[in-house]
Amino acid sequence: MTWGRGLFRVWVVLTILWIIVVTLFMWQSVANPYIAWGGFKMGQGEPEYLEPYGEKISAARELKSRKLLVEYEIAYDKTALRETAFFFPAASLHEDNLKAIEAYIPKATALQDAKIRKARFKTLQDALWGAVLPPVILLMLGLAIRWALLGFRA
Repeated sequence: MTWGRGLFRVWVVLTILWIIVVTLFMWQSVANPYIAWGGFKMGQGEPEYLEPYGEKISAARELKSRKLLVEYEIAYDKTALRETAFFFPAASLHEDNLKAIEAYIPKATALQDAKIRKARFKTLQDALWGAVLPPVILLMLGLAIRWALLGFRA
């Protein structure tokens, strides 16, 4: 057996082990990706989505602190997302707010599921790059060293 064939077999074994390790470490992140979820400002017309770290949700929380808005936090059990905030004008009735939330939950859930699918795809894509790229770089490095060493043979 030659050195080249032996080192290639070692590379194959290390690549398989590397892919297994990356899969084990990334599986939970792919299955339940973390997404930051904002909220919805309810009122007349279509609810407005508020980005989690954006200016609009900060403004809504500021209005809440001045008692101009009321915030409801709704918990979801089916995803990594635990809650979503709904903001209503302070003058609105509690029962009406609950009815509006109940009516909007299917659309909010669909938006949430779309964000989770996108986050899951991005995490899977990152995991794939992390699993494939290092072994390919190692193979290229090994081939380059082999090519250089063969140049000394005459």
